[in-house]
Amino acid sequence: MYRTYLEDRERFLSDIRAKMDKKLYDDVIVLAEARFKRFPGDMDAYLTVASCGAKIGRPVEAEEIVEQWHDIVRDQSRVYEVLGDAYSRKGMIKEAIESYMKFAALNPGTSVHISEKIASLQNIIIEEEDGGGDKPADMPADFHTITLARLYMKQGHFKMAGDVLGKILERDPENVEARRYAAHVECLMEKGWAPVIDELDRWLNGLQEKREQ
Repeated sequence: MYRTYLEDRERFLSDIRAKMDKKLYDDVIVLAEARFKRFPGDMDAYLTVASCGAKIGRPVEAEEIVEQWHDIVRDQSRVYEVLGDAYSRKGMIKEAIESYMKFAALNPGTSVHISEKIASLQNIIIEEEDGGGDKPADMPADFHTITLARLYMKQGHFKMAGDVLGKILERDPENVEARRYAAHVECLMEKGWAPVIDELDRWLNGLQEKREQ
């Protein structure tokens, strides 16, 4: 069944690409509607119809379809929380946190309980390190990353973001990037400037791009 679905999907996408190249948008929509009948809620069909709407000058309709697609993605992304819970019960801390972070990334407005799950697992790691115990072999030394701090910031959890950055600076006091970001986090906590979070993220992305050049 699974292989059949993948083969059918590949044929569908191939037909769509060919007709899109020829600008046969009406034919593309017919194919998408037929796929909806076979696979209700199919993601490829949603994106196909939205793309056609944008191409033929119906951006509002296209946006509505994309929003429906986002709703489905967010709903299905709950599997990442289920996986995180399963990994956590098995003591697979890194895998659990990664699953929770994937869920949070797909759900920017996620409730605080996901962040609390991540924080509780972080505390286990910190306790193991402070107690002299061996940390998991696959746990990176720089686990408390700025990426995690950014995730907390997007969710509005400024204190948790500050705590993560504090851990980074404990390990590496000379980390200029973390120090600058921590200063901005502190400013946001004091003044409550939530609207500048997106701008702050753009600033940080610029820093990371320059570092990688």
